[in-house]
Amino acid sequence: MVGGKIGTAREVRKQLNRIFNWAADREIISLNPLSGMKRADLARNTEAGRALTDVELRSIWLGAEEMRYPFGSLYQFLMLTGQRRAEWAFCQRSEIDTANRWLDLGKERFKSRREHIVPMSDDIWALFERLPVWAGANDYFVFSSRHGRVPVQGFSQGKSALDELAQEYLRKELGRPDAKLQHYRVHDFRVTCETRLAHLGFNQEVRDAVLGHAKPGLQKTYNKHDYLDEKRRALQAYAAHLMAVVHATDNVLQGSCVER
Repeated sequence: MVGGKIGTAREVRKQLNRIFNWAADREIISLNPLSGMKRADLARNTEAGRALTDVELRSIWLGAEEMRYPFGSLYQFLMLTGQRRAEWAFCQRSEIDTANRWLDLGKERFKSRREHIVPMSDDIWALFERLPVWAGANDYFVFSSRHGRVPVQGFSQGKSALDELAQEYLRKELGRPDAKLQHYRVHDFRVTCETRLAHLGFNQEVRDAVLGHAKPGLQKTYNKHDYLDEKRRALQAYAAHLMAVVHATDNVLQGSCVER
């Protein structure tokens, strides 16, 4: 398997296993047909992605800025927070706690079926205050092309449009009309966030808390600390770092991101 297929296969196996176990418990079927299949039977998902370089981050951010709402804004939220696409793409206004300035994801919507809070840095909050407020709705989807009634759709087209704009900004940055942006996935924003947080001095436990990774082993049982203050400091520092990259002068941008 190549690309993102290994991760998809492992997720499908997990969900099917839950369904078949439920059916077997209620004697709808006699046996879970996946009972003999273990996670180890599928290759490990080594396709975590890559960390983006400074010039890539700047080009992609400027491309998103030109796209504007809804996709441009969505990509900027993802870049600044390192969250999964669905956690912002399907965000509803009621999930934003304005008093505490955070996104509150309940168990029913978070991937690991547990609560997850994403503190919103000053830069994220400034972007949030620029988003449309849909009149006449008690609650609405924050990112929507249909007046908040449904969440944003057409992710493939949105990503293609972002890539085209980022490509043009990259060529301007490098002064090379033939420069080509290396392939990247939206998931790489998460990889970049964790990588940069490590460079900024935040330890693994805080980085895992920011990205919403489950606590390993006995940590899950005994460590009940929510890391909320640490997450806020980390995301504030990361946003400041990313904005410094975006607004840097050409001669301080680091890293090569072109295919030859």
